[in-house]
Amino acid sequence: MKSKSFIFGITILFLTVSLILPHQNILSKQEKPEDYYPSFDYFANSPTEFFNETQNPRYALVARLFGMIQYPNKANPSIIVFNEKLNIITSGSSSASDWNFTLHKTNSSQILNIISSDYVDDKWCFETLPSLMEEGLYDLQLNCSEGSDYQTHAVKIIEEKTYPFTFVHISDTHFPSYYKNDIDFNTSDINLEELAKIKALNPDFVIFTGDLIQGPTLYFLNPVTGKHMRGEIQLRLGLWALDTLDLPVYCIHGNHEFSQSTMLPDIIEDNWYNYLGPIRYQNFTYLDWTMVGYGSSFEGLNSEEILQMRQILSENSDDATILYYHHDFHSDATNFNKRYPIEVNLYGHEHIESLYLSNDVLYHIQEPLFDRGFTQFTILNETSLSVDSTTYNFELLPYITPTPSSYAFLFAFLSVLTLAVRKKKRIKK
Repeated sequence: MKSKSFIFGITILFLTVSLILPHQNILSKQEKPEDYYPSFDYFANSPTEFFNETQNPRYALVARLFGMIQYPNKANPSIIVFNEKLNIITSGSSSASDWNFTLHKTNSSQILNIISSDYVDDKWCFETLPSLMEEGLYDLQLNCSEGSDYQTHAVKIIEEKTYPFTFVHISDTHFPSYYKNDIDFNTSDINLEELAKIKALNPDFVIFTGDLIQGPTLYFLNPVTGKHMRGEIQLRLGLWALDTLDLPVYCIHGNHEFSQSTMLPDIIEDNWYNYLGPIRYQNFTYLDWTMVGYGSSFEGLNSEEILQMRQILSENSDDATILYYHHDFHSDATNFNKRYPIEVNLYGHEHIESLYLSNDVLYHIQEPLFDRGFTQFTILNETSLSVDSTTYNFELLPYITPTPSSYAFLFAFLSVLTLAVRKKKRIKK
């Protein structure tokens, strides 16, 4: 009997500690990508690229490696209003000098006046102010003593932010794929048609929740060598396609950007970092709403990324919060929802369309863009939004910071419960 009580006590202690310790990520066997692919192939139109780069405007600007500009960038832009300072983060040594920043759009350019600068953790942090109060979506160019850089569609300037505002949720473009079921179709062609429709809606911004590329299950071959084309080419194609929106796009990765396979000649995960930088999470605010996103893959977030996400969510807990990710791998999103007040969750991956409420939280699963699926959200005010002609209202709950004392109370409660159970058993005996 004593041994059973001891085991029960140890079990309670283990469960308590598991609630307190930081989340750890373990790749389960069930979540590993399968190494099975259909046998059919589809040859590309060009021996080196899926399409002819020279015939696509801005391709050379979009398909650039991640350089000195860390923020804002093409996948994590900044939206500012007239007379609002624009924060810029760049890499570079402490001795870098002669910094110049310029904004470019069609038939127009303007200089960013540097208000202040600081060198922290091997990064330069600048406060700048546009020289012209002119609305538009701009590319950001950097020049300094150590080099230059260019990021497309990194900054949007508007006169003011007002309710209502709109954004579109898209996911799972899987550039480029070729499906051979009842009918043959190229996902790239359909994606571009749907992106043109979204552009016509002219939302304030777009949130993209992963699987931009098809990755290791790609069926496009180089017609000269007969080998599968690099994952890097897929990513460059996808980034160019998003650029055709002419809108700010907040883009995070899914599992297909991080699923390595011997089928591809390059390291697919490195491509994302090389073109979109080392940080897999992002956040921005628009009026009273905070949007927090993270790239999700089979392995989930690492401990450092989870701590950063927790800090972001706790610092912005007074606003209505939208959490966006590709899929709830390793229950990362579930854990965030349990711990922080989050009003809306956006994700994809499942290739279905679903909109539902659970515990007063709105969840939206977006079907793939190549299935002609995208959804426009209208934010009506600081606590409500509309989608599909239905209005959802949210009560902003206060965030209570966990303290060591609260953990101690939980542990004490479970300990007392254990003793009570043991005592009850002795009485029965």
